[in-house]
Amino acid sequence: MENKKRFIDVLSTKLTFNESNDSNNNATFADILRFMNGKDFRQSDKIFEFSLLQTSISNCMIGIIVTTQDSNIPPIRNKRTKEYSQVNINPSTQGLAYANIFLYDMQRNILLYEVNKFGCFPNKLKEFICNKWNEENGNQLLELAFPPVLKAKAYQRMLKMSYYKRFVVELYNPKEIISCFDENSDSIENNLLKHNLQMSNDNNADIFKFEQIAITKKHNKKGLIRSLINGLVDTIKLNILDKGYKQNIQTLKIEGYSEDPEDKGYKSIDLLADTFNEYFKITDIQLQSNVQQDERQQGIEGLFNKLLPQLKQLTQ
Repeated sequence: MENKKRFIDVLSTKLTFNESNDSNNNATFADILRFMNGKDFRQSDKIFEFSLLQTSISNCMIGIIVTTQDSNIPPIRNKRTKEYSQVNINPSTQGLAYANIFLYDMQRNILLYEVNKFGCFPNKLKEFICNKWNEENGNQLLELAFPPVLKAKAYQRMLKMSYYKRFVVELYNPKEIISCFDENSDSIENNLLKHNLQMSNDNNADIFKFEQIAITKKHNKKGLIRSLINGLVDTIKLNILDKGYKQNIQTLKIEGYSEDPEDKGYKSIDLLADTFNEYFKITDIQLQSNVQQDERQQGIEGLFNKLLPQLKQLTQ
């Protein structure tokens, strides 16, 4: 039987509590995961259920989010007659089930989280957790973010460039990420991106592309303004990557010249390469009878053990 890939995001966690609370008494993310065990959350046509699982990996917690969709369920289509029919379920008691397995490394504050487009995205998990926590802990209100963990040194290589020739960013679904940008910010970079995203959304565009090019060193001795390019990269990281919208960034590249003796010459740097692109495998079953919880757990635990040497280097 064939296997299928289950991609994961490698994230960290950032907790912010209301200012009036004593920071010495703030909960950790591990505390919050224990609090969430057994809780559920409905939004629109989906119910999200949170469960912790047993694991033998030290200093780690394993859990699973099971998503049940009980409305807006697509029809069955007969491949021979081309006729449609309803899925034979009772929506009041049944629904379609999807899963996201996760592993949290308490020592390094690193979260491996399975990507499942039909399940619970990290942003939805954030909403789920904050809704339940703040509902029961009014004196310790929580804001939560899942910044991606970077593995390479692309950002540092960009800063060492002496000449920026080309900068390009492509952002998917402008409507979804406009609200990520701070309305109160007066920074040029924040307002530039937000204004162009709003224009793209007003024009019903699916992808917003922003590109700037300096022709040659001969005709443009200074190249693109370093402070502006660095500011744009920082703004994208702060407002999109760090807020869990990595999937909305299609391209983030910079080209130019480096004077670093160890990395000299013309360079093209893909800043998205700083993020992990990892997966584990589970059996590909045509008609599933469960969410393959055991396979998912074995897969993500095995992947964690494989990544552990890299994760240790990042947190030294």
